[in-house]
Amino acid sequence: MTVFDPPRAWAVRGEDGPIRATVNVTVVPIAGRDASTLTIDLDFEGHGIGKVLVPLIVVPQSRKEMPANLARLKSNLER
Repeated sequence: MTVFDPPRAWAVRGEDGPIRATVNVTVVPIAGRDASTLTIDLDFEGHGIGKVLVPLIVVPQSRKEMPANLARLKSNLER
């Protein structure tokens, strides 16, 4: 964990393995509404074989999966 500022922000960084993710999350309240804007910044760093896997497999797969993951997160938060 590299940042921990609840409920505004948190961040984590992978420290081991061929593919290391860095995730930064920020939550900004929307003035005058009972709602917030959520921003998730996701990046990958490849080491060894991961240098090949990140652009060929990891990034395309994460782009494909992210919309469904965000929709599920939104649904859970709105419950």
